[in-house]
This record gives sequence, C-alpha cells and structure tokens, in this order.
Amino acid sequence: MSSLRAADPALDPDLAVLDSPLYRAAKVLVATLAVAYAVSTLIPFGGQRPVFLDTWCYSAVLVAAALLALARPILVRQNRLAWGCVGAGIASWSAGDIYWAANFASAEAGDIPVPSLADVFYVGLYPLAYVGFIALARATVRRLPASVWLDGVVTSLAAGAVFSAVTLTDVLPTSAGAAFGETVTNLSYPIGDLVLTVVAVAALAMVRWRTDPVWWLLGLGAGAFAVADTAYLFSLADDTYQDGTWIDGVWMVGLGLMALAGSLRRRRRVDEVKGFAALLVPILFSLCALGVLIVGTLVPLHPVSIVLAGGCLVAAGVRTALTFEQTRELTRTRVEATTDELSGLGNRRVLDSALPGMLGGLPPGAALPLTIVSVDHLREMNRTLGYTAGDTILHTVGSRLRAALPGDAVAVRLGGAEIAILRTVAAGTPESIARDTAHLLRSLGSPVTAGPVPVRIELSAGVAIAPGHATTAAELIHCAADALHAAKANRSEVEIYDPSLRGDLSSHLLPDLLRAVENEQLFVYYQPKIELATRRPVALEALLRWRHPVYGWIEPERLQRLAAQVGLTRQLTRLLLRSATESCAAWRAKGYDLGVAADISVADLLDSHLPYDVAKMINKVGMPSAALTLEIAEEVLLVDARRTAMALGQFRHFGVRLCLDHYGRSAPSLTRLRSTPVDELKLDPSFVEPMLDSPQDAVVVRSTVELARSLGMPTVVAGIASPVLLDAVARSGCSGAQGGLYGEPVSPESLPAWLASAHRGPVEHRQPTPAQHQHSQPQHSQPQHGQPQHGVGNSPGGPWAGR
Repeated sequence: MSSLRAADPALDPDLAVLDSPLYRAAKVLVATLAVAYAVSTLIPFGGQRPVFLDTWCYSAVLVAAALLALARPILVRQNRLAWGCVGAGIASWSAGDIYWAANFASAEAGDIPVPSLADVFYVGLYPLAYVGFIALARATVRRLPASVWLDGVVTSLAAGAVFSAVTLTDVLPTSAGAAFGETVTNLSYPIGDLVLTVVAVAALAMVRWRTDPVWWLLGLGAGAFAVADTAYLFSLADDTYQDGTWIDGVWMVGLGLMALAGSLRRRRRVDEVKGFAALLVPILFSLCALGVLIVGTLVPLHPVSIVLAGGCLVAAGVRTALTFEQTRELTRTRVEATTDELSGLGNRRVLDSALPGMLGGLPPGAALPLTIVSVDHLREMNRTLGYTAGDTILHTVGSRLRAALPGDAVAVRLGGAEIAILRTVAAGTPESIARDTAHLLRSLGSPVTAGPVPVRIELSAGVAIAPGHATTAAELIHCAADALHAAKANRSEVEIYDPSLRGDLSSHLLPDLLRAVENEQLFVYYQPKIELATRRPVALEALLRWRHPVYGWIEPERLQRLAAQVGLTRQLTRLLLRSATESCAAWRAKGYDLGVAADISVADLLDSHLPYDVAKMINKVGMPSAALTLEIAEEVLLVDARRTAMALGQFRHFGVRLCLDHYGRSAPSLTRLRSTPVDELKLDPSFVEPMLDSPQDAVVVRSTVELARSLGMPTVVAGIASPVLLDAVARSGCSGAQGGLYGEPVSPESLPAWLASAHRGPVEHRQPTPAQHQHSQPQHSQPQHGQPQHGVGNSPGGPWAGR
C-alpha cells in the first residue's frame, strides 16, 4: 500500500487535510491578503500612504504566509523534509522583514546597519529553499536520465548568465567602496537570487517542465524574489527606496506563491512536456546565453556572466550530441524490435502492422495473397545435425527470400520454421498464384551447407487470398494457416485455401469456445456401457458437448481438438471429472451400482497435479475410487515408457481404474501394451468392423482379445451400432460393448428415468432412430465442463474388472 501511495499521492489519506474546510479557508485568506497588499502598493493614495499598511498589516500577511507554509510539513508526512525546508525559508525571510520593519522602518538609509539581524534572516531563505527545491525534484522524478540533467544545466546556466549580466555589473561597483561586511551582505542578495533562480529553473527542467501548478508556483515565487531583490539593490544604489512601493508588493507575491504551492493537492497525474516542446525550452535558454555573449562584445559585463553563458553553450553542445546518439540508438532499437535476428526478415510485429494497411488500401481488382511457408523436418535436422544447422538453414532461406521478393513485398518469420510472405498482385488467379509460389519454393529449396554434407530443404506453403478468402487480417492469417495445414497433411508443395474446409478445421469457432464456459453452453451427457454376458449396464461414460448458438451441438472429439488449440484442455478436464464424480456419487447413493468413465488426454496424463486433484474430487463426493475409470487415448503408447509408467502409477496408487482407449485405430506397439499399467482395453470401431468381411481381421481381433485377457485386461468394443457386429464381438470373447445399439448419450434430466428402466432388467438392443441422434438441450441442469473426447465411453467398473 505504501508503494501505491507513493505512485499516486491522491491515495494518501494524510493529504485529505489539504481539502478540509479550515485549510481551504486559510489558503484563500493568505492569497487574498497577499494580492490585496500587492495591489495597495500600486495605489497612489494622494501622495500620503497609510502607515498601518506597511507596519502591522504587512507583518500580519507575512505571519499568515509563514504559518500556511509551515502547516504543510506539520500536517502531511509526504515530502515532509522538502516542504519543511521551504516553509522554514519562508518563515526565516518573514521574521527578518518583520524585524527590519519594527526597527528600521522610520530610519534614514544611512543609519541602517549593514549587516543586521534582519539580513541574517533574509539570507536564511536561500539555503533552505535550495534544499527544499532539490528534494522535491528528486521525490517527483526518482531516476533522472543524463538528458534531463543536461537540460537542467543548460537552463540554469543561461538563467544565471542573464541574471548576473543585469545585476552584478552595476551592483558590485556600488559596493566597492563599502566596508567588508556591508559588501558581503550586499553581494549575498544578488548571488543568492542568482543561485535561487538557477535552482528553480534546474528543478523545473528536472521534472520535465510538468504542467503542475505546484512547481510553477515555486518557480514564479523564486523569480519574484529575484526581481524584487534586484530592484531593491538598484534603488539602494540610487538612494530612492521607500517602504510600500511595488518592490514590497513583488516580495509579498513571491512569498505568497511559494506558501500556496505547498497547500495544493494533486488530484490527477500531471503530464510532462514531451517531444519538441521539451527541447524548445533549453533551446530558448541557450539563445539567451548566446545573446549575453554577444552583448558582452559590445558593453562591459561581469566575468561571471561570460563564464555562465559560455558554460551554457558548452552544455548545450553536449546535450545536442547526446540527443543525436539517442536518436541513432532509438533507430537501431526500432530496427531490432521489428527484425528477426536469425533469418534477417521482419518479425510478427511487422506483419501485424503492415497487413491491416495493405488490406485497407487494396486497389479495385487487385488481390493480396498471404503465403505461409514452412521449412519441413527442421526439428529432425536440428536433432540430427545440431541447432546451428537449423539456424543456418533459416538464415539462408531468409537471405534467399529477401533477394527473390520485390521491394514492396513483406516477408516475416512467424516463429519456429514458418515464414509469412505478403504481397499485392494487380491481377492473378489462384492457379497463377500457386504456380508463382511453387517457383519461389524451388528457388529457396536448393541445398544448404549446414553440416558435413549439403542439406536439401523441403518446403510447404499455404496461401490465402484477400479479399476472396477473407477481408480481415486475423481471418486471412487463419485461412493461410489452414491451407498450410492441408499442405502438410496432403504432403503437397503448395495448397490454396479451400473455403469448404472451414467447417472441418473449425478455426472460426475458437473465439466462441473461449466464451462458451461463461455463456453456459457446455453440457455433460452420459452413455451406457453394457456387459455382454448379462446385457446389463455396468457404467456410464461422461461426454462433454458444446451447444453452439449457431452451429448446434459440437461433439466431444471435435471439441477436444478445439480446446487444445486455445489452451482450455486443463480447465475442461477438471470440470468434466468434477461433474462425472458428482453424478456417479448421486446415482450410487440412490442404489444404482454403476461406475463412471471420463476421457483424459495424454497431456492430462502427464500433468503431475491431476492425480491429486482427482483424489480430492473422489474423497469430496464419497465414492469408491474403483468406480472411476480414466480413459487414455492409444497415443500414450508412443510416449516415453518411463514417464508413462510413472504417471499411470500415480492414478493407480489412488485406486482409480485406467483404460486404454481407441485401441487399434493406429498401429500400436504390442510390446508397449504388455508393459503399460492399464486395467482395461477399449477397441476402436475401425479395428473390429473389418472382421465382418475378413476372416483374417477376425483372427487379429480374437488374438488381441486373448492377449489382453492374458494380461488381465478385459476388452470393451466402442461404437457398436448393429446386431451383426455385436454378435461377432461377443463370439470374439470381448467383455463389454458400448454404442448406439444400446443407447445414445443421455442428457442429465433424462438420466434418472434411464437409470430406473435399466435397473429393472437387461437392456435390449435396438436400432437407433433419427430422433435418438437429436440431443435435446438441457433446460434445468447446470452446464458441466470437461475434457472433450470421442463420443463413446468405457466402464469404470464391472464384473470383468473384479468390482
């Protein structure tokens, strides 16, 4: 909180006293009295000025101003030292003036001793004000760059040169014949005012000439003192000074301005003068110093003025050199900020900056192709040849691309092995653009010496063309990325974006998915899993579905891919598991001895926190650990065996059952299957369906079932949709089945009725009707969220699991 107060003074409760009615009344009173007295010095009064104005009235105003200045450090802790010095300086000067008025107001000028006690108090203002000004400047600006210091030096030296040129030449000769004490005293005022002016101007420069009334009141107050003291010394030299003249009025104004400065409270962050306006001030002061030097060639000036003016110009020269160096450094920094160091091309900032402008300025009939080029197999080359080889390849491709592209083209490295090319073509068809892109890839793909032997570069490219494919920058990038994805999937060199692929790739759904959770568009459905021996349900699999307001229901497998792209997998996994465990505990409490299953991804499996989170969920709802089965995709067999075994072991330690899902969809390793600690094997439909027409495939399925049985794993077949396939699966020795033949996923509000009917007897298989595929939207249940996955499930328990 203290740092917050320091950053924003308006939050400091101590400052509230500055807005109190009593304090505000005091400010108004002091300001009124000071202005009234200053105005009174300009009124002729018919040649006879009232004596009380320059005696007790003048002294009362001085006392009021001193008390107001001292009230700030007494009542407010913030910057107490700085304002205490300023207040003490004002009080010292006021005490000296009151002493002088009480003892020498009616005396002749020649009878006034110099120095006197009044002079001690007068001069006391200067060192106190110096310390206060500098402390305030340091509190306002914690870190001062060299340019700011130099601005302060330039402006202060110039101000000192001008002031000394006006005062010292005439004042010093006047004091030449006086006694030493009188000479020192008379010199202390112009020198003190000179230093006060220098410090005030330097402080304003240090705070970058902020539009802050506090600083300008202090600066103007110091300037008023300098003007009044200078005029006073000249009037003493001419023996023309009298009480109650405009000189006393200027003193009073200066004193009041500095006293009022401490009573102000900043209600908002003040701005500083920037750009050319910030440089204009030191430039003008430098011209003033130059003017002093020019005048010094025509009339005699004190050497101090010449030295100060010369020093100002030297400091201005250093400031100019520093500005030049800073400008050059800024230019270099900007180039580095928009350049990819490895390839020499632009970076993503360049594309984000150029693309909207090129889209907006596209001439009629012209096209704007965005090509994303990928250096294929770069990761493998890095592993084989070392990362320096990959760096060399990217650098070479970047150099070749800069040489091959026209000057108006934009080429940037997006990151990794992908490069984006943006260029406007006056006319061209997708076919001609594809040919030009293929020709460009061939020119970039010649061998590169990146190791012991030259390496041939393989490139893929996806092209999206505005305005045909997209009219916004983000959409055009998405379309080009989709086209590159298609090029990699098809192993083709160049692919032009195909709008018909939009529904499959679903990139346009990603922003909606980020809002789906808060918009309550995610729902959990439950699909039964049947034991083949008894035709009874033994478990329900929790499936996450997304009801999109425009595109309808998004099924679990597609939802899983989308969630992985926007980083929602971790969040949805936990929400799905939480819903599954709560629902399972609820139906088991009602006497339905059914388990529950839920899918998790390989990334979830390797999440070290997930086993402990699952254990907490199970303990919270009070269900048996074995009633929960986690289904892991077959891809787990491709992950490092040691890491997989450790991750699976954590779940088994808490008693959770594990199932290897989608078995047979790819080409798994039977050796890894033997060493993978899972409790159940779920066969993918694509693995078992060919057995209906191929005896060889039937043998493979039966062999897999026997292998799983020998390893202590029951087998379940997903996606059973026909009695013929069910009979074949039963003959192969499988333990359980799941699919549309025994029921589509059930909505939460329909689940109690289904449980009641299924509990009374075996589930009869039936052909799914079209109505079964139309999933109604839940009306009263809270939306549930979870890990998206395939639309079939596995049992978390059952007779074959020894439950």
